[in-house]
Amino acid sequence: MSAPGWLRDWARQMREANRRRRARAELRAMNDLELRDIGLGRSDIPSVLSGHFGRVDGPEAQAGR
Repeated sequence: MSAPGWLRDWARQMREANRRRRARAELRAMNDLELRDIGLGRSDIPSVLSGHFGRVDGPEAQAGR
């Protein structure tokens, strides 16, 4: 990979890491009622941050296709 390409990739990764860090801090700062208002529980925070919340990947998803 070229130096400019590597630098662009690194910058993109840093922006994404900062976005996730801010989102994590914002969600953790919310109380349980506020989380419930947006349809989340405290245990849902990791799956929301990883992008897997509400995603159906099991056999049910395959049957519906």
